[in-house]
Amino acid sequence: MVLSKQIRDVLDQTPDGMTARQLAERLKVQQSSVTHSIKLMPDTYIDRWARTGRRYAAVHCLAFVPDDCPHPKEKT
Repeated sequence: MVLSKQIRDVLDQTPDGMTARQLAERLKVQQSSVTHSIKLMPDTYIDRWARTGRRYAAVHCLAFVPDDCPHPKEKT
């Protein structure tokens, strides 16, 4: 199964969102793979930042994007 589909499935079941590390642990993959996939997914967003020790981690959530949502127009 494609990683982005797995991420979508997990986030769909977790309305409060998850960090890349949490997703990686749940899916048993490397965190860098999750981070890369999330950057390419137009239907996820950073909902908030959670403190993890001395750093902050992005908490990702799944966005509802309607099928008929228009794409932004390119500047010409």
